[in-house]
Amino acid sequence: MLRLASMEWLMPDFREQYEKAQQLGKLAFVERPYFGSPAAPAQAETNASQIWGHINAGYLVAYEYTRWWKESQALRQTAVIGDWSWLNKTRVRGRDAARLMNYATVKDLSKQQIGQIVYTPMVNEAGKVAIEGLTLKLAEDEYLFTQSAGLKWLEFLRERSGTKVELEDVTPDYTCYALQGPRSTDVLEALTGESWREMRFSRFRKAQILGTETIVARQGVTGEVGYEFLMRTDTGRAHELWRKLREVGKDFGLRELGLKAQLIGHTETGIATVIRDFLPARGSPEGLRRMMRHWMSPEELAAIDWDIGEQLCSPAELGWAYTINLGKGDFHGRDALSREADAGGPKRRLMGLEWSSEDMAELYAAQFRDAPAPPPPDLPYGQFRVLFLKVLQGGWASGYAYSPTLRRMISLARLDRALQPGDKVQVQWGGFSDEPVARIGAKVVALPFIKQERSKNLAC
Repeated sequence: MLRLASMEWLMPDFREQYEKAQQLGKLAFVERPYFGSPAAPAQAETNASQIWGHINAGYLVAYEYTRWWKESQALRQTAVIGDWSWLNKTRVRGRDAARLMNYATVKDLSKQQIGQIVYTPMVNEAGKVAIEGLTLKLAEDEYLFTQSAGLKWLEFLRERSGTKVELEDVTPDYTCYALQGPRSTDVLEALTGESWREMRFSRFRKAQILGTETIVARQGVTGEVGYEFLMRTDTGRAHELWRKLREVGKDFGLRELGLKAQLIGHTETGIATVIRDFLPARGSPEGLRRMMRHWMSPEELAAIDWDIGEQLCSPAELGWAYTINLGKGDFHGRDALSREADAGGPKRRLMGLEWSSEDMAELYAAQFRDAPAPPPPDLPYGQFRVLFLKVLQGGWASGYAYSPTLRRMISLARLDRALQPGDKVQVQWGGFSDEPVARIGAKVVALPFIKQERSKNLAC
């Protein structure tokens, strides 16, 4: 049995700070504390940008260690270590833990084994994705769900299902360091002195690293072979693990992956990300608009001319139809998903777009002319911003990114089902307030953009 540590080690003032940091809608900026991740002492040694991005629940993440394009290329060529410790972690424990988790998700968890990880989209009553994340089974009566806002959503479903479980936010108790890339297994074995090649994708086990209990999971969202480290933070050695990975990884070309480069990998591997590619279907439309104020300027929010409901998506629309099991019995949102399936599926599906390099070059050239120009795109991408771009032939482009590996601008897109790989479309760029509008040509492609290696059998 794999049991999580409690939060008893946390000082009361730190617990209070952590809770305050999550109250974005209630407390002013100056009233909310911000703090470095458990790796911050080691990251400060190499964060060349000296910029720390606030990403969630008070956590500050190093922005750029070397150069973002070198960090992105290392993910595909050698290995990287990135910090996702800010990601919320909710412990689910009790006699009804299995029943709650199976009710919460579209996936059938009845056969999930201890030591197994399952990707678990959860939907609202209308069948739209409210939250999605990973569920680790720690014991027969204990799970760990990792995703922002997981605690509140599971509290809601606990009440709806009438289950008796204990829910606890254990976010600050554990790191989440992601070691990813073709040489990641070599780095892990050099760190631990043991072989990890028998571990299958989406499995985890405990290990003692630097004298500290650590959950090592073969997991990741980059498409590459990779591992995640959930090290207990109560020993105060979490920053030493980061430093040790950096030192051991030098022999294998490892680079640290900053926030600026992190989400390039999401787009390259075709994984939709909340806020960037769809909105979370939780709460009222008014509540969503309030939430969007954290991810776009008041000027941009006032200028949107689309229905917020356009950005609420079913799992099938986001490429996750394979997770839906309508035959497993009752689960939250089942009736709506059944109606969608009977109707032939959603009207749109997730595809990729390769943007015209000539049109992108013209967009940049327009910035140097003495005339109004559409806004210049941020490189490598627009960070965590609400930016849904109309595809004139039907649909929405999102999550645009410049890929140093592919040497082109790419994006995800939820396109009308009539559009097929090879079709040409136009993406509307700009148009907020009094901005000029550009039309960027793009080619529809199947996802992912890069070859998927993450589930590769390493034992051969």
